[in-house]
Amino acid sequence: MNLHKNSNKTNLNVISALLKISSLVLSKLTLIQIYKNIHEIISEIIYIKNIGIFLYDPIEELIIFDYFVDEKDTEDSIGKTMPIGEGISSYVIRKNKPCLLTAEDIKALEKQGEISKLVGSLSTSWMGVPITNNEEIMGIIIIQSYSSDNMYDEHDLQLLSFVASNLAIVLQQRKFINKEIADKESLESGLNLIKEQNLALENMMNTLKETQDELVQKEKMASLGNLVAGIAHEINTPIGICVTAITNLHYQYKSLKNKITNNTASDKHLDYFFEDVDEACTIIESNTLRAATLINSFKEIAVDQSSEAAREINMKEYIEEILLSMRPILKKSPHEILIDCPDNLMVETIPGAISQILNNMINNSIIHGLNHMEKGYIKITVIKETDNFVLCYQDNGKGLSEDQIKMLFEPFYTTKRGSGGSGLGTHVIYNLVTSTLHGKITVQSEANEGLRYDISIPISHL
Repeated sequence: MNLHKNSNKTNLNVISALLKISSLVLSKLTLIQIYKNIHEIISEIIYIKNIGIFLYDPIEELIIFDYFVDEKDTEDSIGKTMPIGEGISSYVIRKNKPCLLTAEDIKALEKQGEISKLVGSLSTSWMGVPITNNEEIMGIIIIQSYSSDNMYDEHDLQLLSFVASNLAIVLQQRKFINKEIADKESLESGLNLIKEQNLALENMMNTLKETQDELVQKEKMASLGNLVAGIAHEINTPIGICVTAITNLHYQYKSLKNKITNNTASDKHLDYFFEDVDEACTIIESNTLRAATLINSFKEIAVDQSSEAAREINMKEYIEEILLSMRPILKKSPHEILIDCPDNLMVETIPGAISQILNNMINNSIIHGLNHMEKGYIKITVIKETDNFVLCYQDNGKGLSEDQIKMLFEPFYTTKRGSGGSGLGTHVIYNLVTSTLHGKITVQSEANEGLRYDISIPISHL
């Protein structure tokens, strides 16, 4: 019975540690702080006195020591670089797969010429897992033991692989953030240069034209950034409920354990404990499924928005995925969204463009068209024709005047000037429909009569 309890406790520790590691994906900590947190969290479930997190530069073929703690190597190696060669870390990068090695395995690899002779202390047990993103190797995380009392197994390797997959997401996010900061600094520098040189109006207009495409891309990335923030906030609730349920279950477990130790436990206490376990499992299952649904929706929509790859989708299911990913925005709105689309409408198209189009249209309706109403509606209708499909989007908002319609798709035009409107939303929609999807878009509206877009998009058959 004690063995069973210890096993349950160990499983709870593992679940708790994995949840902590997953939460670091959304953390605003620095990379070195995240590395230290990972080290501390893994130490709760794996023996880990020696750990290294190395980044890999495929262009320069360099390994960079980003985090390194070793009980036998006290030299400060953080920031140190070395070319990829025949070492054991290089071996894992070349193979691009997790490796679990004993001292005998390492010697065998040396004998086979797979790795060069190691310099320094030989590990008794060694694990290395590549940090990858879509098959691109970003680095490697290693853990090693110099004692035969602490040998790693396949379960430990699976846990380390989970850590590496989450670390890959963190590194990719930091890559995007750094690029966005660099782009922003570059844009600000360009605008300052324009002011300092006091260029003529013609030169200024030329410069604005050159930066227009870049600003459109930034509008798309801003939309993706809002999606990330919204989904992160939404996931906090089910994860928090799961943590609360696990904490309560742990308390009930300790209480029952004390009663058993003191010989005061009864059948009723055991029945109550089983009821608590059943309730906690139900709560945890429902909320992890809820979080998983949100994460899957976010992953699909986020990847699509950052890509222009074509693939076959079920149109109705994909629109529902888009609305699910926009839930943090939509749940604050009293307006109703209706979908009229055949259940089995399969089309080959560029989903990222569809997602960005509907995202911008819905945001525009909420911000510009329906903001004066207590409860409005948005209707999305999809009809399949012979060689194309028509997406009709309409709301019952305040609509646009004839002059506003003429300017609608012009860059930098907005009815919310001075209130946060960039004027690029409808321009992005027009470019996505005409350039990316090779379709056509028309708009119909009258003041106080709502707004309607009709978008005709060619269907590419697989």
